[in-house]
Amino acid sequence: MSSVPAASGPTPPTRVVSPWNPANAVTASRFLCLPPFAWAVMNGYHQWATLFILICGLLDKVDGLVAKVFDCRSAFGEMFDAIADGLCYGFCLILIAAYGWAPVFPVVMIIVMGIVNSGMRGIYAKRAGRTVNYKSYAMERLVGYTAYLIGFATGGMEVEFFYWAFVPLMLITLLHDAKRMLFDAVPGASM
Repeated sequence: MSSVPAASGPTPPTRVVSPWNPANAVTASRFLCLPPFAWAVMNGYHQWATLFILICGLLDKVDGLVAKVFDCRSAFGEMFDAIADGLCYGFCLILIAAYGWAPVFPVVMIIVMGIVNSGMRGIYAKRAGRTVNYKSYAMERLVGYTAYLIGFATGGMEVEFFYWAFVPLMLITLLHDAKRMLFDAVPGASM
């Protein structure tokens, strides 16, 4: 039985991606949608509010594409995108609830579950021993659906129904992800 010798030679250097890159610029530009969104809500301009949340959601989709095109994907970029999701959509949810465009109790439940999810992501990153954005297909879809919820509120489309229907979906996803983030083994953990 012959053994194959391990390849020897210099190890290629690890590629470092600057946080100052086009994808993160697109992610940061989402924050520019918040002041005009607030202006539209405060002045009762439903169509303008809908436009600004659509732009924010579109930029959320484009940042991933830009990261692929410019080959600038990074752990920082993934975390920055998740933080931008929470801040942008959380701000918009609070604002539309404060102005009576969405029911307050489901919005509070959604915000609390979002904060719990963020805390669990922090615990997961600590368990993994590195900066990592926990990937949950279901939660990613729910974040996208949150943008739709805001759009439903700005457009006045069956708001009560959609908000109350969303809460159990998010709760089930949160409980499933809690098991995976807090108890299951972490792939590639450096403990």
